[in-house]
Parts: sequence; structure tokens; C-alpha cells
Amino acid sequence: MSGPMRHLLYDELSIVGALLEQPPQAVATIVADFTFDRHGKYRRGAVFARSLRDAGIAAYRFDTEGAGLAGRSANWPPDPWDSMASQVDRARAAVVREHPQDVRHLLIGVGIGGVATVLSATRTPPDAVVLVSADLVQSVRFVVNGIAGVRRGEQILPSRVFRCRERLRPRDRLAELKTPVLCVNGDLDRRFELAENDLSIHGAEVATVPDVSDPLQTSHSTVKTAEIIRDWTVRALTLPRHS
Repeated sequence: MSGPMRHLLYDELSIVGALLEQPPQAVATIVADFTFDRHGKYRRGAVFARSLRDAGIAAYRFDTEGAGLAGRSANWPPDPWDSMASQVDRARAAVVREHPQDVRHLLIGVGIGGVATVLSATRTPPDAVVLVSADLVQSVRFVVNGIAGVRRGEQILPSRVFRCRERLRPRDRLAELKTPVLCVNGDLDRRFELAENDLSIHGAEVATVPDVSDPLQTSHSTVKTAEIIRDWTVRALTLPRHS
């Protein structure tokens, strides 16, 4: 079902929404993979948003610190991850103001964006959290000193981004959430073959998309991922079916 696009400007944030022509079942704020922008690793961010919209969920995307339209404004404060989580907070607040109070709100984190998603959700819980291909690894160490480039140098990061990440324990924060959580993974992603990466241990429900390593890897898997999220949201939040 097609619908209008909405562009929101909130401080330094540029937020793009894919909307329904009728009232949505729910509204989603999508946190992109931190090392990419709102278009995503496979440039299917818009496909994902439209697929959610077609499943009855209005979807909003934005760029976090250092990526996409926010790239030039990256100043990397002393605690970069708290800054990114604050950006998620502000994006969510802007989205909430665009919809009636009784609309249910999802927070969807993609890849490494799942870390900022969980940090934001522990501060101000949404109605539900969805993590797409996010293992939330903790007790991790990075061999980085000085300045590091990711995505073949498209994004430049100071070492404190990595040092601060090492101190975070996003799986522990996930276990603290009282809201429903869904993790969607590709069934070919070897990270999730390890028992220690099973986030159901930390209170999440886990679903897999067949024949891909990343749920957003192909157009077909992206649409399938949106359908999985829609069906789970209806069940978890006891919403009526979208026609």
C-alpha cells in the first residue's frame, strides 16, 4: 500500500518517514547500522521502510552520528555511544510527536545500531524493540589506536569510539528491558550458530530469515523480514490484523 513520505528536521537530525494513507497499526523508528547510513549495508533501507509501511507500520529512518547526512557534523564527544543513544532518543521523540498518543511505537535497531537502540530503550522504553542482525557482543576488545577508517575509509573514527564500546554491556541492558524484544537474524549468519550469541538467553524472542546471512541482504529477504516483524508485533502488542 503506497503512502506519502514525510521529512522531519530536528536539530541536526534529518528523519525520513514512509507513511500509510490510513492510520498505522504501529510506528517504527529505525536505527541504522552504525557503520553505514540510513540506506543500509545493501542500500535497502528504503525497501525495508516501504515493506514495513505495506505491512501496516509507518517507518522512520535517520542517520546517526558520523554517517550519511550527519557525517559532517560528527564531533565525537567524550562518550560517543551515549551521544548516539541521545540521538536515538531525539529521533524517537520527534516521531512520537507526529502521531496520536494511542499509537504503539517500535524501536528497530539494525546491525551495530542495535547497541544504541538498546541503550535508548533502557532509558525510555518503547512499546517493543526489534533487533535485526544485531549480536550485541560484549566483553569485546578492538585493536585500534589513534584514528581508524571503516567502510574503506568512508567513515573516520577516533579510538575513543572503540574504547567506549569495549566498556558497554548491551546484552545485560537487553536483559533489563521489560518490553517485548524480537531478534531477526539470517539463518546463514554463523555468528548466531554459537550458543553464546543466542539472545533468547537475555529475554528476546528469536526469528530467522531463510537462505541469507543478513535479513536485509536481498529484496525478497527484506520484505520477509518486514512481514516477520509485522506478525510478531501484532502478536506481542495484541494489535488487530492489517488488511
